[in-house]
Amino acid sequence: MPFSFSMGNISFADSSSIYAKIEQSGIYLYSAPRSENSLRLFEIPNSYFVRLIESANDNFYYCVYKDVYGYVKKTEVTAMDGTPTQPFVEANFRVFATEGLGLYSSPSLNEENKKCVIPYLTDNVTYYGTILGQEAIPDKSSIWIYCKYSYDASNYGFVYSVFCDKLPTIATNNERFEIIKDPFFKSQSAKELTSVAMGFIIVGVSIPCLIVLYLLIRPTIAKEKVTSPKTKFKRAKNKDYFEFDEGDLN
Repeated sequence: MPFSFSMGNISFADSSSIYAKIEQSGIYLYSAPRSENSLRLFEIPNSYFVRLIESANDNFYYCVYKDVYGYVKKTEVTAMDGTPTQPFVEANFRVFATEGLGLYSSPSLNEENKKCVIPYLTDNVTYYGTILGQEAIPDKSSIWIYCKYSYDASNYGFVYSVFCDKLPTIATNNERFEIIKDPFFKSQSAKELTSVAMGFIIVGVSIPCLIVLYLLIRPTIAKEKVTSPKTKFKRAKNKDYFEFDEGDLN
């Protein structure tokens, strides 16, 4: 069963973030930074972007696609120095199962993994991407859709595509920017400088300041010692008190 999706609202990007472009089909968002197929959430639409957050390990970036956080393989995305105006696909679809359609935590009809039931003809289910799962109906599709259904709360999970329609077309995103080979190299270097060298920098700057301050006030202190008048007192003969001699001031 082929799928086609159309663009809805534009999703504006954060200009302070690093975005990585998906440039081929078959690129997945993972729920953990490992390559097991069971950890795949959905295939990210080709030509769109994920927003990178940090390097998770040698093989994966921690990232976000719209409001779903996960991991992408470093070798499967291209980090770029620019802010796309439409980084993500914004699209909804409808479910038409007469008894409602189950939303599952994995792409299979497992009652233990059922999170909720999406009511018949609900048409504001948010689309993220697709993944292959159980062929729940023989000789039908094995495609499941990762989506969000919001009612009392937002529920994320998989629905069986056979009971979904109003699936519009995804337009190719032609936005492209200069490639960044190592997007987190500079930020990592800055962290190391801050934690290791900042103390030495503070000490190195403070000591010369203290020396200069001492050299500035030292002449003043010495001058005060030299110019301070000394009052002399002479003891009067056969008297129990001292007499002040004004001539000593000249």
